[in-house]
Amino acid sequence: MDKVGGAQKHVEELAVKLKQDAHEVTIVTGLYDASLWRLQEEKIDVISIPAMKRAIHLSKDLQALWQLRAALKIIKPDVIAAHSSKAGAIGRLVGSFLRIPTVFTAHSWSFTEGVPPKKKLMYRQLEKAVQPLTIKIITVSEYDRKLALTKGIAPAHKLMTIHNGIAQLADQHAPKYDSLDSPLIMMVARFEVPKRQDALLAALMELPEVPWRIQFIGDGSLRPDLEKYVTDKGFADRVTFLGNQSKVTELLAQAQLFVLLSDWEGLPIAIIEAMRAGLPIIATNVGGVSELITDNDNGFIIDREDKELLKQRLRQLLTDAALRQKMGDASERRFLRNFTFSPMYQKTLNVYEQAVSKLSKKGD
Repeated sequence: MDKVGGAQKHVEELAVKLKQDAHEVTIVTGLYDASLWRLQEEKIDVISIPAMKRAIHLSKDLQALWQLRAALKIIKPDVIAAHSSKAGAIGRLVGSFLRIPTVFTAHSWSFTEGVPPKKKLMYRQLEKAVQPLTIKIITVSEYDRKLALTKGIAPAHKLMTIHNGIAQLADQHAPKYDSLDSPLIMMVARFEVPKRQDALLAALMELPEVPWRIQFIGDGSLRPDLEKYVTDKGFADRVTFLGNQSKVTELLAQAQLFVLLSDWEGLPIAIIEAMRAGLPIIATNVGGVSELITDNDNGFIIDREDKELLKQRLRQLLTDAALRQKMGDASERRFLRNFTFSPMYQKTLNVYEQAVSKLSKKGD
């Protein structure tokens, strides 16, 4: 949790609500940057295990496993909620050792379409190996549930789709200033694989005659090269890199269009935030994106490599304020109908409670 991403936001929101509902919550993570999260102010305990890295590294992984085992022996949790591929595997192994029921949430399978073939094969084998140690697997999209079934990762009774959900806003956001003079595009994503800020910039730079401005929220290792690229191409006056931001909601309220290009996804919380803000959306047709966006309704879906269609859709929305308004309204309605926090939270809590109950019955 040293970077902001959808899975991390999901964990934070769940943890805060669980704590507010009088559950005891401890988050165990790899690297941790407290300034990015409100866990400290909510008095939620966080244990950082720096040996827990994203990439597979045998000696560090064994070290992380041992340190996690030591931490959980002290915490003595009723249930482990494991998130992301690496932490998910280590968490389930330790849960099995200590006889603690474990629920795994797959935010996007590491063997999904778009992932390099070697990595895809390795993670598919890993998921099959640790599946027997899992009480229940939550997928954040129906796409990912079906993918797990197709690849033989787990039997159907172990898999359950619970779509991501986020809090409704207490106050309606202020009406967005919308003008054909310079519509503001927003993309919220870390500057790492599989996000494609580079593809969006390349498309926009081929539309110099179309009025547009863009703000990127997020940080990561790919950001410096893209900042240099923008300056070298002479577009620094149109492109702003804002870095990590705590007030994403307020910034989205100023935008007229949201774009998220990725090589693979689960069910992006960034798109759900854009829907809540009443924005039309352009996104690549990966993972569960089509469960959020209906093409030609609340936005446009494009194939990963279709550069011409991307430019066409950008031009269409950047030059048609009425279409932006129509699609933005559809986004907000869709969010309120299907992607609010409360139903997601209640379904997730039910899974945790059933996992505890199931192991208790086995013990009897």
